[in-house]
Amino acid sequence: MSRFRIPKVRGFLPLLALGVAVLAVAIVVLMWSVAYMERAMVATALISGLVGFSLLSASLYILRLAAYAYGVEAEGGSRS
Repeated sequence: MSRFRIPKVRGFLPLLALGVAVLAVAIVVLMWSVAYMERAMVATALISGLVGFSLLSASLYILRLAAYAYGVEAEGGSRS
């Protein structure tokens, strides 16, 4: 028997909060990109657009992980 135990951590709510927070940051950065483009700052607009879409992709991945965590927690609760 091992001395170390893996603690039970509910992963759905922290992942959901992190995913929504990253999504909010992505929206803000994409809005900055539009504002930079309006001011004819093309390179800055492209870089902020790249960062915004990267954050958007990360937030969608985190929200997908939250959905998986919710499914695992729901499945684990019904078995016991």
